[in-house]
Amino acid sequence: MIADLLYELVQIPGPTGFEHRVASRLSNLLKDHVDEMHIDKIGNLIAKINGTEGKHSLMLEAHMDTVSMVVQKVDEFVWFDRLGWINFRTLPGTAVLILGKDRDIPGVVCSPSAHFEADNTELWIDVGNRQNFVSIGDPIVFDMPVRWLDDNKTILASHSIDDRVSCSIMVELARRLTKKPKHNIFLIGAVQEETSGLGVRHVLQQISPDWFIALDTGFAQDALPDKNKTVPLHTGLGVRRLSFCQPADRMYPATANFASPRLNKLLIDAAGKLNIPFNVDVSTRTFADHHISYEVNPEIDSTLMFIARRYSHSPQEVIDISNAENAVDILCQAVTDLNSWDE
Repeated sequence: MIADLLYELVQIPGPTGFEHRVASRLSNLLKDHVDEMHIDKIGNLIAKINGTEGKHSLMLEAHMDTVSMVVQKVDEFVWFDRLGWINFRTLPGTAVLILGKDRDIPGVVCSPSAHFEADNTELWIDVGNRQNFVSIGDPIVFDMPVRWLDDNKTILASHSIDDRVSCSIMVELARRLTKKPKHNIFLIGAVQEETSGLGVRHVLQQISPDWFIALDTGFAQDALPDKNKTVPLHTGLGVRRLSFCQPADRMYPATANFASPRLNKLLIDAAGKLNIPFNVDVSTRTFADHHISYEVNPEIDSTLMFIARRYSHSPQEVIDISNAENAVDILCQAVTDLNSWDE
């Protein structure tokens, strides 16, 4: 079941630039369901299901990395900075894991006591007496417990849901495609999405598919109303029509992409055939690998299919697993419907 698969995958450390443990597990899960598979030089997992005709190709992509941190200095404590959009206010008291050269080192981010004035806003990691096992440049990931928030194993709270849920969807899709599709299908586990999108950029320099669907998470409604949280958690599945990102440093250009109307209609129609609630959203504050595909080659029909989650990039993201199950159903239907496309 996809719930059990996701529960396993979120617990595998995969910080940006160090996704090899995730890639290894995905390789084992996919090997009996694909025709070709390899890991490229920078760590992208590239799997292929050969189509019966193979004149055209669909690429489905999920990123394997998660937001993370990095060691900057080691003395009595471990000093660090973020890699990716992490809100520092979520970190005090958080359990973390430092991936050292010889062993993984557990630690905890400091939590200022209410007994003292909290003038110092600096954060550090306490690793007890294991400083000698930590080096500058070591990656750091969240190490909070994974838990179900309901009795039916439907609502999951965990770090790394972004984007292990999409990795789970790809594996389950490969398992269910027992009948060969007409077109080739590439399944991509990409690296370094949270910092640059370098992974998918490198993949698209090797392979030029006709159609590209990035699978990722999106904003869900939660306790704080926000126009950027446009879909509810429990039916939070859909496609993004437009997304835009303006870096804080205006020296760098904004990035934007416009999804393929044809691909969006393919997915919307597939959801309609299955009577699955489906959303269309717009995001003006996010970046995803879909931006990269649009930038590398706008000739590729591309879109982003998202699963809604709460509390993005935090130690405890929350997701409704039923949306992931519905996503697999929709993608299976879309692959079938795609068989009628000749161009």
